Formats: sequence, structure tokens, C-alpha cells
Amino acid sequence: MMAAGAASAADQVAQANTGLLGKVLGGVQQSLGGSAASGASNNLLQLPRNQTPAAGAPAAINKYTNQPIPNGSVLLVWTGDGCSTPVCNPATAQDFLAVLDAEPNSTTYGNVIWTAELPKVLVSNVLPVALSGAASDSHNDPHHMLSYTSYISGGGDGLQRGRKYQFAGGVISKNVFRFDVTSVRNIGRADLAVCGTQVRRSSLTDDFVVMPSTTGNHKILYTYMSNYVYGPGGSVTEIEPDRVAPTAAGVCLATAPVVLPLLESVQVGGLVGNIPGLITDDSNLLGHTGITEYGAAVRANQPRNPTNYTSYPDLRPSRSRNQGAFYLGNDDVGIEALPHGMALTYDGKYLVSSDYAVAASIGAAAINGALRGICNQAAFNPGATPRPLGVCGSTFGSSVRVFEASGEYNRGKTRDSLKEANVYASNPYVRSVSAVPDGPRVEAVLFHEENEGLMPFGLPHQSHHCKNQKGWVNLSDPSYDLAITPQGVLANATSDVEIDDCRPGDPDYVPHDGAFTGAMCGGTLFYSPDIRIRGDETNVFGGKGPYWRAVYDVGPCPGVSYFSVSDDDRFLIQPISGIESPASIDPVGAVEFDRDYPREHSRRLLTVDIRPLLAKGRANTPETAIQCDFPPYDPARPSGSSLGAWASRQDRSGGISSRFNILKHNNEADDCPRIRGVVGQFEDGPTGVGGQTTLSSNTSQLGTGYLRAAQIIEEISVGNPRGILLNRTQTGGEPSGTGGGPGSGNLNSLQNLYTHGGPHFTTIDRIGYQQTPAGEGGYLDLSPKDNGYGLGVPRDAVVGGAPAEGVQRYAFIQYFVELNHVPGPGTGSDGDRTLCLAKFDRRTGATVLDTSFTDELLGTPCVDFDSAARDAWLWPGARGVKGGAKPHAAVFERDGAALFGPGYYPAAPLDVDGPR
Repeated sequence: MMAAGAASAADQVAQANTGLLGKVLGGVQQSLGGSAASGASNNLLQLPRNQTPAAGAPAAINKYTNQPIPNGSVLLVWTGDGCSTPVCNPATAQDFLAVLDAEPNSTTYGNVIWTAELPKVLVSNVLPVALSGAASDSHNDPHHMLSYTSYISGGGDGLQRGRKYQFAGGVISKNVFRFDVTSVRNIGRADLAVCGTQVRRSSLTDDFVVMPSTTGNHKILYTYMSNYVYGPGGSVTEIEPDRVAPTAAGVCLATAPVVLPLLESVQVGGLVGNIPGLITDDSNLLGHTGITEYGAAVRANQPRNPTNYTSYPDLRPSRSRNQGAFYLGNDDVGIEALPHGMALTYDGKYLVSSDYAVAASIGAAAINGALRGICNQAAFNPGATPRPLGVCGSTFGSSVRVFEASGEYNRGKTRDSLKEANVYASNPYVRSVSAVPDGPRVEAVLFHEENEGLMPFGLPHQSHHCKNQKGWVNLSDPSYDLAITPQGVLANATSDVEIDDCRPGDPDYVPHDGAFTGAMCGGTLFYSPDIRIRGDETNVFGGKGPYWRAVYDVGPCPGVSYFSVSDDDRFLIQPISGIESPASIDPVGAVEFDRDYPREHSRRLLTVDIRPLLAKGRANTPETAIQCDFPPYDPARPSGSSLGAWASRQDRSGGISSRFNILKHNNEADDCPRIRGVVGQFEDGPTGVGGQTTLSSNTSQLGTGYLRAAQIIEEISVGNPRGILLNRTQTGGEPSGTGGGPGSGNLNSLQNLYTHGGPHFTTIDRIGYQQTPAGEGGYLDLSPKDNGYGLGVPRDAVVGGAPAEGVQRYAFIQYFVELNHVPGPGTGSDGDRTLCLAKFDRRTGATVLDTSFTDELLGTPCVDFDSAARDAWLWPGARGVKGGAKPHAAVFERDGAALFGPGYYPAAPLDVDGPR
């Protein structure tokens, strides 16, 4: 358990990271930019806010030469207003897109340099807020956006050829917005592409992708996780990129919700898949014109807990059927369609999404409290057994759906981006539905079982690798430990094998046809080696469609969140938001906090070496099948699993990454992934040996106060009504650059712990930055590479440089979803609302928090969007003085950059600003 107070500064420093790569190559830690400083004041020259040009942000200035950085890189951050009370001031509650300087050489590195706001259209938000008139400019709770690519018009889509656009959605409003980001330092007000009141069968806007086409013009697809009234049954939805929401006199032209999908909210036992009319809706009724909602539910006859995909299955009869109110008794996972994370296969042939949760179940009950206590927590009901009540049972998804992309763009045509796979009679668009297995842990809270809540999803970006290709040389070690030793680094650096040196069918050709998903609530990362199998094909384990294996179990409710896969497919950045908090902060909901091992719920990000998995190819024979699995049974441990016990697998890295692999998180098979680096406080031993979870040393910075509406029942039940309202100290504090050993930095801020949040979103930098005086960085080569048979794949290399070398960086954001402003009780998981940068070595995965990326007002690592210092701060650009904010998603960008994706290879966009 964590001590009630913060650890002393001396204790924090004693745990500081002592150099991740010192045993590999001298000085690499310095080249990565790691620092033990917890955040000194930023004394760089800055342009006064009242001198910021009205026509846009100024160019970045190199702090070493005092010269402009031509066309510097930025971060575009999709951001909500910071109001966290049921009544918000409609004059200051606007959501916006923030622009941050992302050039390390710049005098304003990490500063917010521009903001762009949203149009105000009335009756746009489905969940109206009386004071705002349900206007589109506020109460969206900005969520996801195009974070792998932007969209560049080909000119045949109704937009201006060569202009670059960004699409972003409001998770609770259902709104979709389009920003013109052709000039990243001069972004204007967004267009409203879809009013939330114009979709007929869907709600809870989530992930976005640009769909493949050979015409130079493309449709935009995004996921809606639930039905119109935030109940069961979501969709993937298609729009034209130039769509403008139909309005009349400044009011959205709404459309009536289709009747049949509303029945999904009362259907149980899997009947919804047999109701006609639920599949696809492209009606032209009123404001629905130009929208195609592809319903994702299907009668697939697929088990929701496939016990044949693990050697340690949960065989309780209760786990074979849904125990939640929305799908009570259902045993066909095809019915539980809740699309959230989404991606395209590298060739653009298949669109794949993961099923997270019924929106109403996470929006009306906290992950850490509220109704959970009524159901089955000992503090409320000693000896109680789980009951079939919404939040008690499984209202979370455990499946993945595959759709076939048409590869076409036809202007004005609906039902254009997907084609019928005709595998299942009840929904022709679904190619396969497959579920991840439940494991040996037995949890009192059912949605903390290993397979519950598949929030994040990701696919490889490369079509394949060749054996002994640069970056994939393993010196005959399937664990890839030897690949990060000095000998392995040298062998990879000197390899002359490239991706185009092998073809399909060659013995050294290893396809990357797999997929990753994670259970946010269940706490487990899963892998399937071949996501392309049809739903009527039998896999090597005797199931239908793709099979899934557990590859890394973190524990119950740790917030396994929105990960990113590097463009070279070698590393996966996995955020662990922690969610659970110690008894000193959450006296009722702390029964699982650090239960299985110390720092189980510490806020952190893992750099996961996924080469051992991808090196198995399609793994479709008994001899080659993935062997990695859950940690084995151990009835003597709290969960019935050996999770958190000492690991026994031999370390072959010479101690370089052994500190990150000391405890059991899987069965330790040779093809299990290995952790190569960590940002945040990380485990250093099992229970009774390892160091406890401790606070970040930065605790003096004040926040803005907070209402924990999701914990009202919980706090009153234990006689602690003061726990409902958090003060400025409890919502303050910042990440620190020390105290995470063996990880880099400490993300356990007061606000993260009190609001049950932590790192949730990640995005890897595909743009790059001006090379530093130390030789680090450079702008990345965005020209697609011929993989040997014409397909364009990412180079993942600096212009003129070699692949698989140098330093890569990523951004992460510590905020999930908070709905007090709607008003509603929300998810119970918020965060400290900071945006941070981290860097990892492409050769070894060694990782550090970038402590030079600091808040311009506080001087501490990361940019805090809602500290008390932002209360009266003048945001540059459109926002002005409107107080704090909460960021959720981001993408690295730069004028003239063409971020391509699967089946989407745009020409270079217009460069309207030149070297600015």
C-alpha cells in the first residue's frame, strides 16, 4: 500500500533511473535526453502573449542560433474545456484544437502557440445542456481524431485539392468536426461535419481512419460505440470528407432516430441479431443525408469466452454467458457489438475494430466505485456474490470484428467504403468476429476479469520482414534479448538485408498479419497472429476465425489503454493509467490496489518488444502456434493466478532489460513479448520485497478543484461526504522526472490518484524534428517504401538515414473521460490532464521521459492543461482567457507533410506558409 503522504524527496531521488543504456553504449542516455531533474523553471525567451500575431502563431526560433526553424513540427491536440461541475459558464466552456511547439531546439518547445475553436450550431448535441442550447462548440468531451494520418484532398471530393484536414469527434455529443490544418500555425474555426442529432442509430464517437482508394479521394470512417440512446449495439460510420452538417437558421437539421435500434436497449439473450433492419442505415431523411451507419451486430455463434485459446481457462459456467443487464444470458459474442478502437491492415483490405463497452454502463457508473459497491464489494455486502446488474456483470466487450474494405471512392455514394463479405447471413459486412479468452484470475468485480473491455486496438504497419533484416536480427534467440546486447545492436546495424529482399512464399518471408488488442478493465494485452481468417474458417486451436492469446497480464482494472505500434513493427507503447488508488485516497475502492504485486497500479507506460510474436508469422500450425499465455494458475495467490510472482525465464540481455522483466506477467514462453523500457514508476520486486507505490515529488502545484460525482454513493456509504469534492491540492501536483526507478520519472501525481486517471492516449511521432546539436533527430522520410511487390509501407527512418536506428519519440496524454459537465456521473476515471513526451532508442527500446518538454507556466515536466496557473492565462489564438482544459488526443504535424496510411497515399499538400 502507498503511504498516506508523499514520499520524501530523498526517497524519490534514491529511486531515480540510473541509466537505461549504460551497459550497451556509453553516452546513449545523454543522447536520449533523459534528466534526473524534476523540472527546473523554463527560462527560454518567449514571445509575450499580447504580441502573438492575430494571423497565426510565429515561427519557432532556434535557441542555439536565434534563427527561425523553417517549418517546425507541432502537436495538434484535441482538447475539451476544463469545467468539471454540473453547471458551466456557456461563455467560457468552448472546446478547441490546441497547437504546441514540438521542436526541441525551439525557444518555445512545449508551449501552446495557437488555438482554434468550434462553430456554434444549436441543437447539435444529443445530450443537451440547458445553458448552452445543446450547441456544438461545447460539452463535446473531445475524444479521438485522425492520429495516424491527416486527410489531404485529391480535389474530387468537394474540397480544395492539396489542402490538409483533420477530423475529430465529441465522445458524448456525437458531433464530428473538420479542421483545415494546411497551415498548422494558423488553423481557423472548424466546420461541423456531423451533428450528433443527425445520426439515426449510433452514439459515442470514437476512432477515425481514412479509407483506402486508388482515386486520390477517400471517405472518412469512424466508430460509434453504442446505439442512439447510448445502449448496446454500435456501428462503423462513413461520411464524405466535405460533408457539412445540414442546418437551418443556425440550428442543426436533426433526424428522428430509427426505431428498431432502440429496441437493442431492451433486448436480452442475443435476440438483436435476428431483428431485420439493424444492419445498415444510409437513409436520406432530413439531416441524415450522406451518412452510412454500418451496424456491427451479427449472429456469429461465437463463444464470448473461448476456453480453447488458453491452457489456463476460467471454466466457471457464469463466464460463458453475459451477466450484465444489457446482454443478460447472451452466449454469442457476435451480438455484443461495441466498436471502439479501429485500424486498417497494412494493405488497406480489412478494417478491424475492438469492442469496448455499452456507453451507458461506463457513463453512469464509476470504474472504481458508485454502483460497484452495491453489487459485490465486501465493504457494502460482506460475503456477497456477483449479481446480474449492469455494472456488476459484463457490459464490456471481449471481441474483435473484421470488415472488408471496398478500396473504392465514389463521390456521393453511400455504402461505399465497405463491401459484403457474406460470411454471416445476419450481417453481410462482417467478415469475422472473434473473442479473447478469460484467464485464471477470479475477480470479485466481474468486469475486471482478464478479457473485459477491449478498448485499444492496433495492427502492424509493415507487410512482413525478412529473416535477418536490419532490426530483426535475433542471433538465434527467439526472445530477442540478444538483439539488444552490444553484439545484437552491431549485428542489426551491419545487416544488409532489407524488406524488399524476400517475397511471399520465400522461406525467409515472415508476414505481419497479426493484431493486438487490450482489455482496459481486464488488464491484459492480447495478440492474434492472423486477423485475416474468415469467420467460417477453422483455426489451429479448433475455433472459428482468428484465435487470440494473452501475452501480458497487468492485473485487475489497471487501465490498459490506447497503445501505439511503431512504424517498424518492433515496439508497442502501452499506457497503464492505473485507475485504482490507495486506501488513503479511495477507502472503499482500494481492495484491488497493488493486490498482486507492488506498483501494480502505478501510472506508467511500457515499451514492449513485440518481435518475439511477429517473428512467428501467421503461427497457424501446431508447431508454430503462439505459445505465450496467461500466468499459470496459483491457488495460493490472491487472484488464483501466478501474476506478480518472481519470473523464472532466463535473461539473455546481459542485464540490460532484466530489471523490467523480473515478475510473471505471462507463462514466460520464448515468444512472449519483453519489456525494454518504462516511463513512470515501475515494479522492482514481488509483494514483501518490491518498493511501494509513491507520489510524484511535484506536489506543490495547485489544481482547480473537482466534483467526484461518480463516487457519491461510495463516499456517503462510508461516512466520507467530503471525499466527493476535491480541493485544489488534491487536484494539483505534476509528473516528476525522478522517483520512478527502474522506470524513468514518476507519473503518480495527486490528481491522477484522486481522479483515478493516468496515461491513456499515445501517439508516435511520424514527423520528426530539426536535428539537435547532439545529432539527435531529423525529419522523417514520409515517402512510402516499395516492400518488394509494389505495396507502399512506412520507412520509419530519418530522411537520408537508415531504418531501425536513432531515437524515436511519442506523446502521451493523462486524461480519459469525465462527464460532470454534461451533467452526469461519468466514468470515474479522469487524470491530471497533462500532455507529456517520451523517447526510446529504436535499437534497444530503452526509454526516458523527456524532461525538457516542460510546462511554460510551471517549469515541470509535461504540459498541464488545467493547473490553477491556467485559470486567468491568455491562451493564444481563438480561446483567449477561458481557464483550464482537458486534452485527449493528439497528432504530430508539419506543413507540407503527407502522413500516408494503408491504401491512402496522398500527394504532398499545399505549402501556404513557405519556410515559416
